[in-house]
Amino acid sequence: MKISKEVKVGAFAILSLAIMYFGFSYLKGIDFLNKTNKYYVIYDDIAGLNISNPVNISGFTVGRVSKISINQEFENKITVEVDISADIILGKDAVALLRIDLLGSVSIILDVGDIKQPIAPGDTIAAKVDPTLNELLKESALPVAEGLKVTIQRINSLLEDFSKNTEVIKNIAKNLEGITYKTNKLLSENPNSINETLEGMAIATQKLIMRLDELETVMGKYGELADTLKSINLNETLAQINLLLKNLNKTTGTLGRLMNEDSLYINLNQTLKDLDELLIHMNEDPKHFFAPLGKKRKKIEKDRKKQEQKDTAN
Repeated sequence: MKISKEVKVGAFAILSLAIMYFGFSYLKGIDFLNKTNKYYVIYDDIAGLNISNPVNISGFTVGRVSKISINQEFENKITVEVDISADIILGKDAVALLRIDLLGSVSIILDVGDIKQPIAPGDTIAAKVDPTLNELLKESALPVAEGLKVTIQRINSLLEDFSKNTEVIKNIAKNLEGITYKTNKLLSENPNSINETLEGMAIATQKLIMRLDELETVMGKYGELADTLKSINLNETLAQINLLLKNLNKTTGTLGRLMNEDSLYINLNQTLKDLDELLIHMNEDPKHFFAPLGKKRKKIEKDRKKQEQKDTAN
């Protein structure tokens, strides 16, 4: 059977229209391949919401607006039909928040609520509307307007004070004019003195700069000293000192015994005393020690007794 050109053209046109319909629907967010559930939301004002606007959860698109209708029987409330992915479970306390961003785009933000108590497809979701952008701007502009009003009032009060004190301002201007005249006259009549003064100030400034340079050098040395002190491990030094004092308090070492035991001190003192007597004896009677053969102990004691008797007689 031969198909005419008219049938082929008609079929091609129908196919093209179908492709265009499904393509535009896909671009609008309609996905014919995924299963969805319908829910309803009733708003007092939808603020420019249109069909195919997205429905999001935490910034992720889970559906779209499929239909919008007005209910004149119920004070012109707007019923919005939304198609939500069948994978999404909504609780009884779910809320559909209508939000407008800074660019004017309108979308619905879903708060799924407690999914342990889910609602069935076709039920109504509670509605909520974010403050519009104009309302936000009004709220932000109100404090600015109040502040501007106060500022204008203060400026007006200041201008009124100026108008009331024009004579005072004129006198101030005259005084400034007189001061300027006298200053110019002084400069013209005493140029040499002023030059000397300026030269003196220049010299003083130069000396001050030199002193500041010296001070900077001194501060640099102080900085080096501070760095050196900072590099010393004070904790370790204190620990070593504590260990030394602890060892000195013990009686195991020589210094510890010397500090803590009286016997060592007494013996040492007696030794020094005996040594002192020996040196005195050696100085007074060197012949007892340095004679060719020396002297016996008995002879030395006999000589010492004779010396003592002689000293007693004198």
